[in-house]
Amino acid sequence: MTIKIITDSAANWYQSDINGLPHSVAPLTILVDQQPWLDDGTIDQVAFAKALQTTSTKTSSSCPNIGEWLAAYEGADEIYVITITSGLSGSYNAAQQAATTYLQDHPDVKIHVFDSRSAGPQERLLAMKLADYLNAGKSFEEVVPLMEQAIQATDLFFVLADLTNLANNGRINPAIAKVATLMNFRLYGTADDQGKLQKLGQVRGGKKMYTKLVDALIEQGYRGGKMLIDHADGLVAAKKYKRELLSRFPDAEITINECGALCSYYAEAGGVMFGFEK
Repeated sequence: MTIKIITDSAANWYQSDINGLPHSVAPLTILVDQQPWLDDGTIDQVAFAKALQTTSTKTSSSCPNIGEWLAAYEGADEIYVITITSGLSGSYNAAQQAATTYLQDHPDVKIHVFDSRSAGPQERLLAMKLADYLNAGKSFEEVVPLMEQAIQATDLFFVLADLTNLANNGRINPAIAKVATLMNFRLYGTADDQGKLQKLGQVRGGKKMYTKLVDALIEQGYRGGKMLIDHADGLVAAKKYKRELLSRFPDAEITINECGALCSYYAEAGGVMFGFEK
């Protein structure tokens, strides 16, 4: 039996395996000046960032279509799909429609599509948990409810310095974005139970910023469990967050990773995303 884990590219993971299990990526696309940038892990991030900085037209993103999902499903008997939140993207719906179509031609295949109700490091953390369950010998019927529980037992926290693309694409109020930029605020938030971005607060940049934001992360439910930190051209900040977190939770397992194109597009320069066990 062949098992496959599939994530869309919002998980920021492009390797061919997750904890030793086969992994495929369904890439999202960012459109800049009518040029599509496919988030497949091969994008020149410097050129991509320059294109975003120099464009004078509205940019946008799009999810994998049904045909692209169908292609990703090929070649496996047991398929597990994790997508970016359906509250922000059509990726989940397209993956579901593709699954329905695929099962009509492959009735013996088992397939389940999970709505992460999140993005970035939480989506990837869920994929890692899925691989752990499968490596432990859990059956398809056992894994599905366990993963639904895992979605509830993990969370997303983000800190953003620039909100332009979120505002331009209707993901956040433009007035909030403008004020945050003018006042040098870092906006922080999470994804709510429906997977919509939820602002929790804001702090000014400065020496105490990292302490205050880690305080907010703890208020959101972090207690020292496994954490993945993804950054968009913000490695220095990510390391400072990790240092502050380890000063409070010395035994915590914290890993830093770079955002892919889609998450970099929305997190923008200096943005940091945290996926963690509650």
